[in-house]
Amino acid sequence: MPNVLRVAWCVIGMLLLAACTASEPVPVTPIESPLIPTAEVFPTAQPTNTPEPTPTMTPTPTPELHQLTTDGCCVMPAWSPDSKQILFIDKPGPKVETGVYAIDIADRSKAPQLAGRVGIYSPDLSLVAYPQDTRTLVEKISSGERWVVPNNGQSVVFAPDDQHLAWEAEAISGPYDERQNEMFVANITGKDVSKVARVYGGGIVDWLPRGFSLMFLGRPSLNSHDSTLTVLDLRTNEAADLVTAERISGVRLSNEGDWVAYFISFNPDEKRNGIWVQRTDGSGARQIDLWGAYQWRDDSHLIVVPARTAPDQPFELWQINAETGAKQKLTDAAVTPLNILNGDWRVSPDGKYVVFVNSADKNLWLVKLPEE
Repeated sequence: MPNVLRVAWCVIGMLLLAACTASEPVPVTPIESPLIPTAEVFPTAQPTNTPEPTPTMTPTPTPELHQLTTDGCCVMPAWSPDSKQILFIDKPGPKVETGVYAIDIADRSKAPQLAGRVGIYSPDLSLVAYPQDTRTLVEKISSGERWVVPNNGQSVVFAPDDQHLAWEAEAISGPYDERQNEMFVANITGKDVSKVARVYGGGIVDWLPRGFSLMFLGRPSLNSHDSTLTVLDLRTNEAADLVTAERISGVRLSNEGDWVAYFISFNPDEKRNGIWVQRTDGSGARQIDLWGAYQWRDDSHLIVVPARTAPDQPFELWQINAETGAKQKLTDAAVTPLNILNGDWRVSPDGKYVVFVNSADKNLWLVKLPEE
């Protein structure tokens, strides 16, 4: 989602001072720059409500459930790229350093260990970006070398090649859907800066995990009523519009970037409202018949936590096959009650686990998912 980067950057800024306590179609034309030629925009693919096959229901397995932390610690868990560690921001004591701490899931009895400073890490964990005063610094972890990125302290997003980064510069006043937002790409040192696109009321979603493409969302001009979800190939400067609607939110890329999930809300055509999955080449748009929070398990399976019907009802995990629409119940609320706090849960990169903040005790818990 476009606001995630700004929220994450604000959280990092605050946590540097105090850590978590124990508690239809309109083409989007990229901006011309000296480094990137004018784009050729592809036609927008139209989502179609593909009929969903009747699923074959199998008995719901009983997954393993483990408590990871105590004393109400912590929030906003994340995963190491190899899925072997759960990471979270903490300050375990008044004389202990604020930082990113890690739990080894193979040895959960071991106390969390300091893994690094608070910041945004590159995919290979060799670099970390963090705010200092009104500047954005990037540090090479192996040597301690660091440099300033000339972006006026904006949050950055590392590219999958670990050699480039992107950021956005949004207007700070006016209605959100009318705010101009310009997106920039530079090499890892902050040099060779190029303005690659401009939207209104949106911004960067993420880099696609493969290749050199940036996904962003927003209105292409103030004259456009609708927002467009776009993939821009920065090598060819070709832009592909995936979907256009007034309100598109919850955009999440699959692990390898072949699929994207999003939801459309408050659309005049009520049949379009709901969660959709679609290939990032613009094909295969499919609406799913569940409503709730969602994350990708791998490159083609979406895990959904359906909205519950009562506040005291535990959550369940369901899995959707993006290719076929088939769904599978992964946990049963009556057998494995999941009390997830404020949607704070994360699927491991290898798709084997989910870590979540338990609303009952505010601790981190781990559930091992059944095999596919």
